[in-house]
Amino acid sequence: MNSSPKHLAIIDRINQIDSKFHRDLLALLSSPFVFKPFFPEKLLFNLHDFNNFDAVWSWFKSIQNKPYPTGLQKLRLGKYAEELLSFYFQNSPRYTLLGYNLQLIDEKLTVGEIDYLLQEKLTGYQIHLELAIKFFLKIKIDGEYQWIGPSTKDNLSKKRTKLLKHQLQLVSNHNNLLPIEFRNQDFTPQLLLKGAEFIAFNEYAIGSNPLKNAWWLHEENLVNIAQEECIFSIVPNRKDWVFPFNDRLKRINFKKLNADILDYLALQNEIMISRFQTDGTPIDRGFVVRSNWPF
Repeated sequence: MNSSPKHLAIIDRINQIDSKFHRDLLALLSSPFVFKPFFPEKLLFNLHDFNNFDAVWSWFKSIQNKPYPTGLQKLRLGKYAEELLSFYFQNSPRYTLLGYNLQLIDEKLTVGEIDYLLQEKLTGYQIHLELAIKFFLKIKIDGEYQWIGPSTKDNLSKKRTKLLKHQLQLVSNHNNLLPIEFRNQDFTPQLLLKGAEFIAFNEYAIGSNPLKNAWWLHEENLVNIAQEECIFSIVPNRKDWVFPFNDRLKRINFKKLNADILDYLALQNEIMISRFQTDGTPIDRGFVVRSNWPF
């Protein structure tokens, strides 16, 4: 369980921040771009300065005293992530945020919503960016691997089709519904997919990046993670999935985890937990799901 000092330093610096909004913003920017092989490379948003945490940290220190949105507790995870990234683009050294959450309405019917319209400050290059934050579990069904959301209502195949056939086509297919100042602009559609890829625990190979490490298992196999050198946090709030290594989450031993997990699974399909070494060093995160999941 040798996590890289680089990634541990990132998590430690994020944990130094008092504001949950700022912690989650930095965690979102620092998290991996997931499911890249499933989309055409030309559609993938170039992360630029997201790849360099020192640059992200310097940017954050320059804007940390600026007002940020509050009262976001009732937002779903996806909308919360959109607010986080909107704040970044509103204060970005590289991009101008031209518009976001733009609803396209045709005779009172909403045909879609554009996440972001961006313009590079240096080049003038314009981007229609769609953000998706997804936490999918890889499982073999009828001999084929699939990526399914923990609630089983969503899956990668469905999301991929929606993104490619609908969301990323909104500007070209419904240009006449854009605000008038954008109708003659040349926006290139691009995609940013954040979240995590959860591998079945019996196939999971732990890596050096806790922000990327992710597994899942059925509740009856929970004992498989009960190594003596581990402690745990339960992550019940979906918006905390963005940064599951928050020092403010209570740490518990396996006995307590095993007892508490049953209460959660009596009410829902899944519960996320994060693992740490006994000294508090982050290791990974995982979903514990009901015995009959995903059926």
